[in-house]
Amino acid sequence: MVSLVRFHMTLKSLIASASLLLTSVCLNAQIGMLEYAVGARLGTGTGISGQYFYTDHHVFEGIVFTRWKGFSITGLYEHHMQIQDVKGLKWYMGVGGHTSFYPIASTHPDLGKSIAGNAYFFGGDAILGLEYFFRSIPIQMSVDIKPEYNFGIIDRLDMTNGGISLRYRF
Repeated sequence: MVSLVRFHMTLKSLIASASLLLTSVCLNAQIGMLEYAVGARLGTGTGISGQYFYTDHHVFEGIVFTRWKGFSITGLYEHHMQIQDVKGLKWYMGVGGHTSFYPIASTHPDLGKSIAGNAYFFGGDAILGLEYFFRSIPIQMSVDIKPEYNFGIIDRLDMTNGGISLRYRF
């Protein structure tokens, strides 16, 4: 019970730190440059997503989300490409990595068993998606699939990851 309370405190601290970092980025951004996007991500996990647009085509994305009573942190490099004749619509692909933590008594439904003790996973990710940026308001929507390969207690390819994101772009 104490470990579960500690885990929830750690998770709350992580989310608060990520929120503080994203707020700091927002306050330091220059108006009109639209270099950053921050928002919610829903799908196989629930969390937050932040993007830094290095150029119009090169984007770094960070995702922090919860899943199966644990949490995961993902970093991705993405290449975004314009879809002709549709302003604001792009498709993108990318690669990156993740690390995940699951506390005692977590159940991983895809594996059909409980994980005994604290479990740590790390691995590689790929991402493929579509994104639309509304030019009249600074809102961006995206949908993607994000397969990952986990190393740790169980080496496994997980093709079930994906999500829908709604971000404020500034």
